[in-house]
Amino acid sequence: MASFDYNLPGGSQTPPSQPPADAQPEVGMTPPQVLAQDAADGRRGAAWRLLHWLTSNDPRAIAAVESMQDDRLAHHLLEFLALGTWAGKPFVAPKDTNTTLAHTRLRTLFLAGSDSIRTEQLLVSSLHDKRAPMRAEAVHILGIMGNASTTSALIAALHDHSPAVRVQAAKALGRIGDPSAVPALVQALHDADEAMSSQIFSALEHLGSKAVPVLLEEAKSSSPWIRWNSFRALSAIGDYRALPLLVAALGDDDRSVAWMSAKGLVHFGRMCIAPTLRLLMSTNTSPWLVQTSAYLLHELYKRDVKLKPYLEPVVQSMHGVAYQIGTPLAAQDALTRLTQSGLLAIPS
Repeated sequence: MASFDYNLPGGSQTPPSQPPADAQPEVGMTPPQVLAQDAADGRRGAAWRLLHWLTSNDPRAIAAVESMQDDRLAHHLLEFLALGTWAGKPFVAPKDTNTTLAHTRLRTLFLAGSDSIRTEQLLVSSLHDKRAPMRAEAVHILGIMGNASTTSALIAALHDHSPAVRVQAAKALGRIGDPSAVPALVQALHDADEAMSSQIFSALEHLGSKAVPVLLEEAKSSSPWIRWNSFRALSAIGDYRALPLLVAALGDDDRSVAWMSAKGLVHFGRMCIAPTLRLLMSTNTSPWLVQTSAYLLHELYKRDVKLKPYLEPVVQSMHGVAYQIGTPLAAQDALTRLTQSGLLAIPS
């Protein structure tokens, strides 16, 4: 059953004995400054009216909240976003708050307040709240705020016992873009499930070149799972420092890693041709390497028709009976002809 402070200005002076479950207080004419203070005191009728004005983008209500020096209001707003309650009590919110846009507007209040340091401290302290949704919401807002000063707190949240908090922490670290988070993000891959690893991948991709040095080291890991994710991120980032390791991984002992490398190399275009051909010239052509290299070269000349006369014979030789003898020779011939043609691209 809904519960409201009917004695507030603008509300009914005499509460009904049994209000309907979807009862809503009248909006009234109470000044937003008064509503903000009463909402901070935990009065749900005031909170209802304040939220109504906030989600309606009313500038007076926004100014009233942003100028508040009472951390209780910010904590109640965080609780509402996370749990849908107000001051620890059941709360029937205005219908217009149940949208993504409304929640975005409420989260923006944490970004635009007059004291960002105090707001940040409140959110960091909420990372120790016993309720996982509160921790997840605090991490989410910290990520939107994007302050590198919270990196260490968010790294700690990567180890939270709640999967939702861990996912939000990885997302937030990607948004902030602090390179000091890269080792922790990669380390978190060791025990990550699919949802977490996907978010870590997105974070590393967002970090871009800042993540490359650590990823290059992790790409040498004895764990196929770590190598797979490292090559996946390196391929998405597209940094040419990863090219030698990606090419070498075409013959990785783990099939999934080798195929991730082959698919990633396609995006490097002509840059990967020479090192791939040299690999085929100098390495025993195993059936495994044949599959990944043939796929890569075929995809390259399918996308760049000028390469087809040079690369197609190499692919054909890899599908021949004597591929172990024919492939190195075909690769050497292709490299010579490509070099003479001027079609090979050299990383700058």
